Amino acid sequence: MMKFLFLLLLLIVPLIMVFVALRSRMVTRIFHVLALLCFYSAATVIAGDVYATNAHMTTFTTEIHHFLLNGWFLYPSAYLGVYVPYLLWLSLLSKKS
Repeated sequence: MMKFLFLLLLLIVPLIMVFVALRSRMVTRIFHVLALLCFYSAATVIAGDVYATNAHMTTFTTEIHHFLLNGWFLYPSAYLGVYVPYLLWLSLLSKKS
């Protein structure tokens, strides 16, 4: 049931974002800036944990849960997981000039 809910949200949320973005250029810009901030946030967490793993000379596969359970990684990645389908839907539904 939970997987179905996630799939449904992955379809609905990007479509809502598209319809809101098509009405306002400012909202589109906000979505882009937020995605950029989320990308750098998630990448920083990954880079920091990979560096710590290498510094402690441990195996990365056993240390992977450090960043997978980190909120600074989860929330930005969740937004990026919705943002990419939003971009695809936006390119399909926007008027070509």
